[in-house]
Amino acid sequence: MNAAVEWQGCTIDVRARLVPRYLWNTASIDVYLDGQRILQTGGQFKFVGSYCTSFIHSGSSHNAELSWGLSGLRFSFPYQLRIDGDLVAVSRVPIRNWPISLIVAAAQVALLFAILFLL
Repeated sequence: MNAAVEWQGCTIDVRARLVPRYLWNTASIDVYLDGQRILQTGGQFKFVGSYCTSFIHSGSSHNAELSWGLSGLRFSFPYQLRIDGDLVAVSRVPIRNWPISLIVAAAQVALLFAILFLL
């Protein structure tokens, strides 16, 4: 699902994690180049989207663009990663801490029942 990708002799690792917000979750998808984070979406409240940033590698500036799609119930996001306009990876990234979504869902259900039965 999330195979190691190489770019200019360096390993690229794409990771996804849930970021709990009040009564919902957002996801942050991060891109690492040889262990150094070069891109972090930061838990944007978007179902699909893209994020661009620039980074320095071997003394040169490069642009990275990450586009992602809907996770659904698969607990992973489809993504495309481009560096300097070249397609580097097309894959899915699993959400590492997906059980947090169950805790948030339980809290939402408890709140719903409290509202329904206390009013």
